[in-house]
Amino acid sequence: MALLHRTRKNGVLYEVRTAGASRRLYTNRAFHTQYHPKHLFTGAIWDCLSLPSLCLSEPPKRVLVLGVAGGTVIHQLQQLHAPKSVIGIELDAMHISLAKKYFSLNYDNLQIIHADAKAWLARSRATFDFIVDDVFLHAEDEGQGDGEGDPARSVELDIQWFDLLKKHLSPNGVLIQNHIDETQAQFARKQLANTRLIQFETQGFENKVLAAFPHNKSAAHYMTQLEEGLAVLKASERSRLRHIIRAVN
Repeated sequence: MALLHRTRKNGVLYEVRTAGASRRLYTNRAFHTQYHPKHLFTGAIWDCLSLPSLCLSEPPKRVLVLGVAGGTVIHQLQQLHAPKSVIGIELDAMHISLAKKYFSLNYDNLQIIHADAKAWLARSRATFDFIVDDVFLHAEDEGQGDGEGDPARSVELDIQWFDLLKKHLSPNGVLIQNHIDETQAQFARKQLANTRLIQFETQGFENKVLAAFPHNKSAAHYMTQLEEGLAVLKASERSRLRHIIRAVN
């Protein structure tokens, strides 16, 4: 794996590495992004953040991504649906700079805002059809060697956070949450029990991605919509998918 970029700022190590045409973003060894300009899906956990959009009868028009990093999910949603508008909130200014320079994150309908997700939501009155909660930062301890570290949530997963997220969902809006800790995933399932909840996973990753849909349709309906949405894509675009889904309620 070749090193494309390395910089240290305020005690944080930022790296962009390449593997063939794929690019990966690491911060203090925490793996934040994998992106290939010619492939829609990655075969990794980021696919699970965009796949729930194919469960919908109508594609999302207003999208909010909390935690942009290199922007893989934004690229995927743009290619799948070209939403009317996408807002990305990112706490790390260096991530924004690297995403634009090395990950081609430049779209006319995209606004990337350097802000704390919780503070921004508290100020905003906007509602969205599709909200992705992927607020992770590097661990504080960089450690040694070439191994990969695990990101950590930058916003505490508590009842107040869920209330704030729900406040910004449109009447038929969908909430997507990425969890790398099973304990937090269990807490989230309880908070989202009044929605139609489907869990997405990817082979080789421990993450649990929860997709909370409106309760007025069955989980089977949403899962069928996903199958139909994938069926219209080219076989080459689907070939890297390694997702596993199950209905939670």
